Amino acid sequence: MDSEFYKKNQRYTEILRDADPRGFQSLPRLCGGQFFHQKYVQALMAERVPGAAILDVGCGVGQVVRALAEAGFEAHGVDVSESSLVLAREGSGQFQTYDGRRLPFTDGAVDAVGTFNVLEHVGDSEVLLDEMTRVLRPGGRMVISSPNFLRIVGWRDYHPQMRGLRQKWRNAGILLRHLRAYETDPKALFFERMTPTVNKPFQPDEDAVIATNGIDFQQYLRTRNYENIQVSCVDRPIPRWLEVFLDATPLRFVILNSFVTAEKPRSQGERSS
Repeated sequence: MDSEFYKKNQRYTEILRDADPRGFQSLPRLCGGQFFHQKYVQALMAERVPGAAILDVGCGVGQVVRALAEAGFEAHGVDVSESSLVLAREGSGQFQTYDGRRLPFTDGAVDAVGTFNVLEHVGDSEVLLDEMTRVLRPGGRMVISSPNFLRIVGWRDYHPQMRGLRQKWRNAGILLRHLRAYETDPKALFFERMTPTVNKPFQPDEDAVIATNGIDFQQYLRTRNYENIQVSCVDRPIPRWLEVFLDATPLRFVILNSFVTAEKPRSQGERSS
């Protein structure tokens, strides 16, 4: 979907507005159709001194930015939705409208940048990731969180791209095809497209256009020479032993979610070959 769709879509604003902000202090839970972002916030703050500049891309009504600002960071948020930003500006942090093409920041302006459940809605995902890379300082942290639409093991599969044994078999084929292509050509990069459906009443993610997954995110970061790439299938705080268990094998690429962190290289050169 293009940015104009989200500029005019009030449904996302309503869902985000009605979410319980206590989710930041307690274990996240499903509330008003939204999972909370506690692990995402912690990843953005990791190893950053208070006062560091952190950018949340696709900030919605500003819960993440507010949490960062209250923790003492220079917190910024951008979004294409003016209705969401009206609510966001009622709280802490600095907010700007994003035109869907170029982030309103200079090169290397922020110490950490992230996006939570946004890239699946962006047709030019590679372009947005490149913009996030541009505004991130060398050595800064990138945090990406999105659903794993190409999961082949799962439950409560809420989207047609995830649901059913036949679709999971197809997803396995897509992942294998991507892995083989990346092995053959380390510069290759694919973001699998999906056909969006928008019903009434509108529900989140039925408008998703990219089958986001950890394998493709990892490949993007490798082609841009990112370091310390970590891929998890868990996007919210859970018991540590369970998270370690889930992420200990390649199964982390085929279940649940895609939660990826990495560090931009301190010295910039050509893409990996």
